[in-house]
Amino acid sequence: MATLLPALFIAFGQLEYLHPAWLASVGGGIVGFTLLMPIYAWSLGDVRWLCGAYALVNLIGLATWPLAWTTPATAEHSPWLWMSLGVAAVCAAMATTVPIGFGYTVLAALTFGFVRMTRSGGDLDALEAMQDVLTLLVLPAALLLLIQFFANAVDELDTTTADSQRVEADLAIDEALNEQRTVLDGIVHDRVMTTLVAAVQTDQSRAEVADLAQTAVDALASAGAATDAGQPLTPQQLGRLIEDMVESVCPQAQVVVDPESEEFLVSPEIVSVLGQATREAALNVTRHAEAENVTITIGARTDGGGQQVRVDVRDDGKGFDPASLPANRFGIRVSMNDRMKHIGGSMQITSRIGEGTLVSLLWTGRERTGDAMSRRRVSEAVRSVLRVELFLFLVWLVVGVQVLVGLLAAETGDAGPLSFGALGLALVATGVALRRAGERRISTVEAILVVACLSVISQLMHDATPHAALAGNSAWHGAVVMVLLITVLVRGQRAIAWAGLGIFLIQTFLWTYRDPFGLYVFLEVAFGPVLWLVLATLVLRGVRGIGEQLVRVRSSSRQNTRAMAESFSKLVLREVWLTELRDQIGPLLTNLADPSHQLSAEEREACRVLEGRLRDSLRAGNLISQGVSDAIQAARERGVEVVLVDNRGSKLPEAVRRATLRRLEQLVRASTKGRIVARTAPEGYAEAVTILQVDAERNLTTIDEAGTVTVRKT
Repeated sequence: MATLLPALFIAFGQLEYLHPAWLASVGGGIVGFTLLMPIYAWSLGDVRWLCGAYALVNLIGLATWPLAWTTPATAEHSPWLWMSLGVAAVCAAMATTVPIGFGYTVLAALTFGFVRMTRSGGDLDALEAMQDVLTLLVLPAALLLLIQFFANAVDELDTTTADSQRVEADLAIDEALNEQRTVLDGIVHDRVMTTLVAAVQTDQSRAEVADLAQTAVDALASAGAATDAGQPLTPQQLGRLIEDMVESVCPQAQVVVDPESEEFLVSPEIVSVLGQATREAALNVTRHAEAENVTITIGARTDGGGQQVRVDVRDDGKGFDPASLPANRFGIRVSMNDRMKHIGGSMQITSRIGEGTLVSLLWTGRERTGDAMSRRRVSEAVRSVLRVELFLFLVWLVVGVQVLVGLLAAETGDAGPLSFGALGLALVATGVALRRAGERRISTVEAILVVACLSVISQLMHDATPHAALAGNSAWHGAVVMVLLITVLVRGQRAIAWAGLGIFLIQTFLWTYRDPFGLYVFLEVAFGPVLWLVLATLVLRGVRGIGEQLVRVRSSSRQNTRAMAESFSKLVLREVWLTELRDQIGPLLTNLADPSHQLSAEEREACRVLEGRLRDSLRAGNLISQGVSDAIQAARERGVEVVLVDNRGSKLPEAVRRATLRRLEQLVRASTKGRIVARTAPEGYAEAVTILQVDAERNLTTIDEAGTVTVRKT
């Protein structure tokens, strides 16, 4: 719209020389498409076809300009289309791609240069036409470079933001899980283990044991109570939950989220069922498959507004014939198949004897949206566009080309030393304007010095340009003034930049008034600096507003992440830790809480064994799984002493943990006497885990941070 008004004004002086059909088709097309674009944009319509049509009409109009020129007289000024060709190049890039926009810029500039050498374009010689080509080429090319960098920055920012959001969410989840684990460990130690120890002691009254047991039951029920409906989770977070749920029952399982999975939110009810069904499938692998490798793959995609989440549990075990599986098999029918049907999902088992088993869980539902999935990336993208290296390159590119144009104009004209002095001063002003860019804002003295240099340049060019033989490229300094005033504005001296523009406009007006060039020349020289400084001011104001909004958004995002992490940790508490704990002690604790129930010797022995298992899990969480715990209990009954010491202070790396649990379970199950001591080292040690087996001979197993197992005799 801003280019349309001066273009129409300049066009009025050339309308009588142009063919009416050309004016109706080309001129009418440019005006019509210009007016339609903001209407479509404001109504959120697709403006790409309008951009393409605008660029095409401009190029056709320029190519047919000599044919539309109906008088034998030579044009006094350049075709009025030059004012819209820069915008047309940007529109071509918006309608297609930035490389095509570059191609359009080159083609339009060369076409414009050809037209300028015709009678309809001013009948310039080749050197003068080349000056026009360079002038028309540099600004659109610089802007397209900026657009291309902006697009690349947004793509890079998308990836970086998504990664940082996942890292932030993982850290928040870890913190929330640690808090929930601490609370649960306190209940287990202070309530549950105290009750079990009291039950083992024969001198403890039955009523006291019942009171302790009821307190433990109430504490566990309170810890597992749902305080809200829960936050929906992403597929990545579903993978984290499944990893926690299968870790104790199938430690060799590797959980992988398909990198091609789409990001959407899945309700906590669906997440819970998928997790429970996956845990049952992993437990079946441990019980029946005799598998070395187990992989759980999670994939998510959208299709027609719906969601699909697929969980595949694949093992390399002995396999079986699914047709021979009893229809009433409880674990498969209730824990897996019925659960999946309840949420509108399905389960499929594929297996052959000797070839392993694949259990596929598939849920299909409607898409759920939420604020947690919104992307707030605009402000970082806008700021990333102003990267120092690109900024310096673009400023020097524009100034350098304009200096080249000025040199060509000085050679073809009769400007004298004043023009060469202005060219040298333009380079000095550019160096001052860009001095230490990126390190600090430009100082007031430096900004004033730049404006003073620009004023001197303008005055020199006004004095050097003869009014009788004005060449448009003798006013090359207008583009230099434009880009350096924008530089001063961007570097933090807005008032001085606008003061410089005011000085430039006054000088240009007095020049065109003194040497009667007319309003055409004034618009030709002053239009660019005014338009671009206004646009730069609006963009910077928008960036500041977006920056303020970003602060509020980040604060809200942290709160949402914390709420999601707390909801996730409570889901893990209910679905994983408390479920496992109830499986271990639920029936026994219920009997203990009944004061009328008389404890048998077998139940007291069960209390002793359970207290030992819970003590192991509290003291050495990195060394315990369901299989290891069962093996330790059986070994202790055989008289084997098993000691677990966890000095890690954090979770073992996944490869180390899998290797440790596999080796420890093998040693414990094979031992019939003696002593086994398993110990984790603090972080930073080369040997992450050591397992000492003292039997007829002493064997030391070491596992390094990469999960490599080494066995040697001592």
